[in-house]
Amino acid sequence: MLDCFYFDTESAQNLDSYQQIPVSGQSGSVLAVSTAGPRRLVVVSQSRRQDWYAVRTYADLCKTRFSLSDEDPDCPQMVGEALLGEGLSRKCNLSLRPSLVRIGLRSLSADFRRYPYAAEPFVCTSLYLAYAATECLPLALGKARPAPLSWLNAGEPDSTAVLQLPHPEMLLQDGCGEVGTSRVTLSREFYCYPSEQLRLVLAGKVGEDVCYYPVPLGSLQAGQSYELDLTLTRKGSPSAFIPVQGGTVVVETVSLPWEWKDPLHVEI
Repeated sequence: MLDCFYFDTESAQNLDSYQQIPVSGQSGSVLAVSTAGPRRLVVVSQSRRQDWYAVRTYADLCKTRFSLSDEDPDCPQMVGEALLGEGLSRKCNLSLRPSLVRIGLRSLSADFRRYPYAAEPFVCTSLYLAYAATECLPLALGKARPAPLSWLNAGEPDSTAVLQLPHPEMLLQDGCGEVGTSRVTLSREFYCYPSEQLRLVLAGKVGEDVCYYPVPLGSLQAGQSYELDLTLTRKGSPSAFIPVQGGTVVVETVSLPWEWKDPLHVEI
């Protein structure tokens, strides 16, 4: 379902017209109607129906929240907007973008050869996103990316809260077991809204010592996919709240546009 809004382009940016339009498939043309002046077009795609009666201006729409409780990585909530010139008939080819970011842990190795515990593997017991944004303002008036509003897993995972999500695996997964010098292919996927505090945390043990490896991910962008190859070079921190020393985790990152299952392009 597409919710299409047309706003004036004057300072107040009042709502000119609104239509709710059913759509199916990956792309298509839809017809929406507004008056003839210059307009700001905003399209929102959600799986749930929402009451838009309070939306009178563009600033009102910018208060709309997306939540992980409504997200499915195969069919993410999306937004798109464009400025249209004056005219009786106008066309706009609009690609909607998700507010989620996809984080792929592609591979992992533990190379402790410079230390006395070189023969010990890292035994990974859990993988999770720490300080994961669970709500955001997808339009974020005046900002380049969604504005985060609330978080989960402040340091250590809050499994009770995570399991209430329809897709808890977006934030928390079981570990991958023993990891040594031979690189292990994992192909794990995590999703949340981007925030400056976001971290991917590997929790487990090296020998008898509990170890956490919090990997900062603060510069990620919504609608992007990031593939990580990690190499652990020494024991991690004894607590998820303590950053690791520099060089403890070597991170190789590949960034690509996230091609989700059903990308949506609409021509209006």
